[in-house]
Amino acid sequence: MSAHYKSLTRRTKPSHIAVFPLNGAMLLPACDLPLNIFEPRYLNMVDDALKGDRLIGMVQNQDDNLAQVGGLGRITQFSESDDGRYLIVLKGLKRFKLAKELDVKTPYRQFEISFDEFEDDADIHAAKQTSEALSESGRDDRAALTVAMKAFAKSLQVQVDWDGLAEIPLPILVNQAAMISPFEPQDKQSLLEAQSTDDRRRLLIGLMHLYSNKDNSASPN
Repeated sequence: MSAHYKSLTRRTKPSHIAVFPLNGAMLLPACDLPLNIFEPRYLNMVDDALKGDRLIGMVQNQDDNLAQVGGLGRITQFSESDDGRYLIVLKGLKRFKLAKELDVKTPYRQFEISFDEFEDDADIHAAKQTSEALSESGRDDRAALTVAMKAFAKSLQVQVDWDGLAEIPLPILVNQAAMISPFEPQDKQSLLEAQSTDDRRRLLIGLMHLYSNKDNSASPN
């Protein structure tokens, strides 16, 4: 993937960031998150980010409280609709932990943040594909994820380009699947906070099987 983003992520260490709380959405390293911005305070936030380093922190809003771990994103695409909405894409750089909330005059919230526990996130950007195919045979890590993904996709009745997924390095595939899967917010937060990509992969597999069984039990005979 991108050695450029690996280097960028390592040297990007803002002491504080603007925070965009959005329940059910999370941002993981090396993945893209499209956003439709329409609320005035967050339009203001994007304006300010574009004037500076283009960084925004994504966090979930749980029961009116912000989750303590979020994802740092860099605006890589921007367009404005005729009705004044902003359509942006954030590239996930690395995770962060919220520290002190700043006393600011901006309409959006800003926090001091720490990256101390997440420096290894930069390595995901340079992940390379292995020679193994996306297969259900064998006991390798990718095969176990594929089995879970296929069961989950079947329960959701969605079509997936499995050949296309075979081209994605496993760490990035894990992150992408975690981001787009329709899990409950608390499960998404658990995936975000998983210490390593391998921990996230194992949790993702378990959640996919769990949700597949729920969907199948709820389906009419």
